[in-house]
Amino acid sequence: MRLSLKAAAVAVSTLGAMGAMIGPAGAAPATEVAEKASVTAASCYAYNRSGTTLNVRSGAGTSYSVVGTIAAGGRLPCGSLGEGSANGQTYTACGGTDNDWKTVRINGRDGWVAAECVALGT
Repeated sequence: MRLSLKAAAVAVSTLGAMGAMIGPAGAAPATEVAEKASVTAASCYAYNRSGTTLNVRSGAGTSYSVVGTIAAGGRLPCGSLGEGSANGQTYTACGGTDNDWKTVRINGRDGWVAAECVALGT
């Protein structure tokens, strides 16, 4: 079973101090899990490989409002999905006709970009 970073963080905060007591023998304490999730999220970036300014939207679709942009060659930290993606409305950005969207962090919240316009990395 694989959880998103957001789900892992919610689970850790929900368990609180109990997380260390109810995990399997030899499991990392809840605080270690939260720290690792935070480091993983901070080391993931979405790089704009489109060759032009890329819109960041408030949801997974072109009908959502633009909440910011990523300059050509620029980057933003990955959003709550980390390296995951979600299906949304179809787009024609970057020469494709896909419906795969990635989350990025912009202005303290998640935004959505067309998946084939970005490359994920550290």
